[in-house]
Amino acid sequence: MARLRVNLAAGEFEVEGSEDFVRDYAERIEALLDRLGPTAGDPPGEPPPATPTPSTSAPPQPTAGPPFGELLQGLPRTATDVDRMLLAGLHLQRRAPERAFTTADANRLLLEHGVKLGNPSQSVKQNLVAKRAFAVQRGRYRVAQTGLGHLEQLTGRRLADG
Repeated sequence: MARLRVNLAAGEFEVEGSEDFVRDYAERIEALLDRLGPTAGDPPGEPPPATPTPSTSAPPQPTAGPPFGELLQGLPRTATDVDRMLLAGLHLQRRAPERAFTTADANRLLLEHGVKLGNPSQSVKQNLVAKRAFAVQRGRYRVAQTGLGHLEQLTGRRLADG
């Protein structure tokens, strides 16, 4: 019996079966992995993160934007833990030179503002499934344009420029 296990969010691909099975399907599996690209958690259509060359580009500069507490207060009462995690992630990625956030950092920021999520990891996973966020490296995420639009709709304010 053969078994394939794929976890796009974590960039994991596992094949289990006989040597013949793996050999017979190796070419197809390699083609699939090539299509998934270097960051398998990126949703289709989302360009891979740019890799600046030291001689031609400077690292992205973090943007300030409004204080996180102000943004958090702008969420409606109907906002979910998933929405709060997305907002915390956006706030953190704007301040990070690599323009990404981790679950732990976003959860810590929420805790500092008195918000305790039931399951922070699950909130990130739900944002990945909804394509509101995508993985840029193992354990590091970025809010997608659809996530930004979702937060702007929830808060009723433009967040694209900070």
